[in-house]
Amino acid sequence: MAATVLRLKLRILGHTLRSEGWRVVVMILGGLWALSALPSVIGGMVWLSGQSVEVSHDVLVVAGTVLVIGWAVVPVLIPGMDDSLEITRFATFGVPVRRLVPGLLLASLLGVPTVFAAVVCLAPAIAWGRSGAGPWEGGAALAVAVAAAPLALATCVLAARLSTGLAARLLGTRRSKEVGALLGLLVVGLAVPGVVAIGAVGVEGALERVPAVAQVLGWTPLGLVWAAPAAMAAGDVAGALTRVALAAAWVAVGIVGWSALLRAALVRPPSRGGQVRRRRDGMLPARRRGGAAAGGPIGAIRRRPGVGAAAAVTRRSLRYWSADPRYSSALLGAVVAPVVIVLLVATVVDAPAAVALSMGPLMAGTIGWGRHNDVAFDGSAFWMHVSARVPGWADRLGRAAATLVWAAPVTVAVGLVGVAVADRRDLALAALGASLGVLCAGLAVSAVFSTLLPYPVPEPGANPYAAQMGAVGASLLAQVVTSAATIVLCLPVLGLYAASMWWGPAATLPTFLVGVVGGVGVLVTGIVLGGRVYDARASRILARLA
Repeated sequence: MAATVLRLKLRILGHTLRSEGWRVVVMILGGLWALSALPSVIGGMVWLSGQSVEVSHDVLVVAGTVLVIGWAVVPVLIPGMDDSLEITRFATFGVPVRRLVPGLLLASLLGVPTVFAAVVCLAPAIAWGRSGAGPWEGGAALAVAVAAAPLALATCVLAARLSTGLAARLLGTRRSKEVGALLGLLVVGLAVPGVVAIGAVGVEGALERVPAVAQVLGWTPLGLVWAAPAAMAAGDVAGALTRVALAAAWVAVGIVGWSALLRAALVRPPSRGGQVRRRRDGMLPARRRGGAAAGGPIGAIRRRPGVGAAAAVTRRSLRYWSADPRYSSALLGAVVAPVVIVLLVATVVDAPAAVALSMGPLMAGTIGWGRHNDVAFDGSAFWMHVSARVPGWADRLGRAAATLVWAAPVTVAVGLVGVAVADRRDLALAALGASLGVLCAGLAVSAVFSTLLPYPVPEPGANPYAAQMGAVGASLLAQVVTSAATIVLCLPVLGLYAASMWWGPAATLPTFLVGVVGGVGVLVTGIVLGGRVYDARASRILARLA
């Protein structure tokens, strides 16, 4: 069965490469990047070979732990990177999961990232084979490093599969909104003390604590395989063999856990969403519902052409945010990714105040820019918009309003938290202006380009992290263009924000005004332009999505 699954994966990969030229380009570029990074990896290992066993242990354990965490976190934060075979496609064949797991695990090893990770996992053999330890210790450490390399690669791959599988299951439950909010609060709650701690001790102080951290990580599933060769080089044979045995045991536990997730996906596929309480239908006119809203000034406003449609689009989009696992995964990535970036930058840049102050605009940018393919998530349901002749500006306004309802308070709160962490309360207005301005600019760009450059996304009920066939070229083009457009529109407010941080608070009020007033103006312009594009391309968008 493993050979059959592997042949199936190779056949699908070959067909995809023949039919999608952009995927070939991306694979070639990824291979070139991996080749360009290899000299740095090998050079680092050669340098470590001349260091003491303690230094090599600390560097390799910390770097290896970061590698494993990256494999676990990046696929969750960036939907569409999981190119594994979809387990639900095997449901009709009646094949036991235990027979599918070996083949699926081997199929997961096919790809440029996995090949590069395999080389990185084997690279410590260079450091330990040329280490300054004695002849016996050095040879034994080399043997352990070679033996531990497959375990390290399996740990990375299983970390990715477990993280995406768990995230897909959690985000497909009735409590997906609560789970996403809890995870977001947990990450932010851990990030703020981290930035504060790094700012308190400084980068040099943080580096002084690396040996103690590496000692702890060396006994965790993240660092066992990286610490085993160091124990052997130090003459601790029992410690090295124990670490290798524990690493193998954790890999076995990971395979069992992954098998359980696959079995659950076969028997109980993730929810398609919509599992929320029944609500009043916002698409029916108020007078047909018999509510009091049919009269008065509010009723008069809602009876204006397009206003009711915009309200209906807003309510439906809000339901997407609370019930659709694909939206929940995008929300998780938009909130967590900026926090991870801030933590990584805080460890290498000796300017914790500036790093903390950047949290609000960075999160606003990821949220606003992340809506650049919003129309594609409608799928064939987009026919309702076309058949009801929803005005383009109403569709654009409704989607932007649904995001602003929750995104504006979140970005404001994160911006104020950054101000408090940096202890720069004089920059509160500037942080608010920059955050709101970047959010509005990102939504304006998304309002235009989600109708210009839609690309395939996972269907409702599918794995929200699965890669889509035929989406590489379109997604790459859309993401590059929208990123460039968002950066250009954000330059004025970000420039003023930087000036208020580095040259004095005199630019605080201009930053706030440009961010709020200018951001609203840019968003209105984007809604108008996007509405015109929508009106001109609605039928073609439907043909592409259906």
